[in-house]
Amino acid sequence: MIRAVLFDLDETLILDEAVSETAFENALDHIQQKYPLERTVFRANLERHKTQLWKASPYQGYFSRIGHSASEVLWADYHSLNLPETRGLAQWAAAFRLEVWNAALLEQGIFNPELAPILVDNWKKDRASYPWYPEVNRLLNQLSITYALGIVTNGVPDLQRKKLRGAQLEEGFGAIAISGELDVGKPERGIFEWVCEVLKVEPHECVMVGDNPERDVAGGIAAGMKTVWVDRGIKPRDARFKADLEVKNMLEMLDWLEGLG
Repeated sequence: MIRAVLFDLDETLILDEAVSETAFENALDHIQQKYPLERTVFRANLERHKTQLWKASPYQGYFSRIGHSASEVLWADYHSLNLPETRGLAQWAAAFRLEVWNAALLEQGIFNPELAPILVDNWKKDRASYPWYPEVNRLLNQLSITYALGIVTNGVPDLQRKKLRGAQLEEGFGAIAISGELDVGKPERGIFEWVCEVLKVEPHECVMVGDNPERDVAGGIAAGMKTVWVDRGIKPRDARFKADLEVKNMLEMLDWLEGLG
């Protein structure tokens, strides 16, 4: 019998990449107010520098463990971190952001020391939007009648809490597990076991729902849960981790859940 439904946050309950895309287009528009720009080339250069600098970070071990991406470093806060290995992270991230934008600008022949700080600030403002996927309101209203609800999300505490508050998703969930708060991230069993303990359910009584096969589906399977992969057209299907159900719209899982008892 299923007693609890657990959800990933980004690209499962709320849109993430689409918001970043808007922020990026706004950044390009801002640059082009004063400078000619090859938008496609600039995008590729920015992605390359961002990825290279992120991989070379002295905090890479921490990022990998809790699931903190290069894109999130562009706008995350780090006020609540108190682990020895994260000392200096806020200062490193501030320098990272300027270096990423400046490196991409220089490859376009743009040298303006005042521009990168503006782009950093604008990006953070533009990313502060947390729209729900269209089916989420109806889905949560229906599920809350029958099931305990939880969120299992990877990321640093300040950023994930900001998203939850901004999306007004902190209420209505009996447990919210954030990898950066627990120091263990998906797909490790520990983060799922913590949620089960808080909700007072066994893993086999839970369904884990998410868009990332390597983290959500693999983690749910390893923890002994049933799993639902939400195909948002962003993360490809992974044959190594076969979910019990695949959907494009999460409302599709309602009848399936009812059949599980």
